[in-house]
Amino acid sequence: MKERCFLPGASAARLALGAALLLLGTGAAVAADKPQPLDDAFNLSLGTFILSSDTKVRLDGKAGEGTELDWEDTFGVGDATRFRVDGHWRFADRHKLRFLWFNNSNTRSKVLERDIEWGGEVFPVSAKVKSDFQFDVYELAYEYSFLRRDTYEISGSIGLHYTDLSLALSAKAETSGGTLEGDIRREGSVGAPLPVIGLRGMWVLPHDFVVDASAQFFALSIDQYDGDLTDYKVVLTWQPKKWLGIGIGYNQFGVNVDIDDSKFKGSLDWSYRGPMIHYSASF
Repeated sequence: MKERCFLPGASAARLALGAALLLLGTGAAVAADKPQPLDDAFNLSLGTFILSSDTKVRLDGKAGEGTELDWEDTFGVGDATRFRVDGHWRFADRHKLRFLWFNNSNTRSKVLERDIEWGGEVFPVSAKVKSDFQFDVYELAYEYSFLRRDTYEISGSIGLHYTDLSLALSAKAETSGGTLEGDIRREGSVGAPLPVIGLRGMWVLPHDFVVDASAQFFALSIDQYDGDLTDYKVVLTWQPKKWLGIGIGYNQFGVNVDIDDSKFKGSLDWSYRGPMIHYSASF
């Protein structure tokens, strides 16, 4: 009969080795799930706003200038949707492609307190007028990080904003108080390409917090467009997981352009400003 020999502490050593391997595996899994804001290839965020906007717009007719409107004062905000999508693809350590889509739209009906000339048509006082406002901004930009450290980077960018605007007024004879003989509608729409240059900084803070601040500006005078665009944003994001990031911030955006186009002849001075909240994910 053979005797079995047990080395002192052998079982404990095996248990310790197993525990160490388990902790190592768990730690690797946790590390893999941790975001790396300065290294992750893709980032996507979806935000919404509690904002105030200021729109001064004029739609001219063939006979001359239309009435300049303060859109919010004239029609109010009404039913509105507003959101902003931001994202980037880091295809090399210092190089990114960024994209943006901002949408703001609202619809409102109001009885006019004065005559409004819009697109060559007069909307008379006491008529009930429906206003439709649709505004989209798209951006694609190249970004280069000229200063990069372990916890922050500062980058410059150049790209193109495309501003898509549609404003319409309509009124029905039956709700005009006898001031209209028939239904009327006038709409102005324009797509304005505006190049931009920008500066951006990102700082990684303790406890999974990240600060992202950016400023963009460009003035343009070409063909039928003459104007400028500004976009300032600062956001603080808490991102404990790659798929879970919650942020708060402030955004101010403005576009001021005179347009002489076949679909829109007039001017637009539009801005929004206010706090925003967003959800983000990186991978």
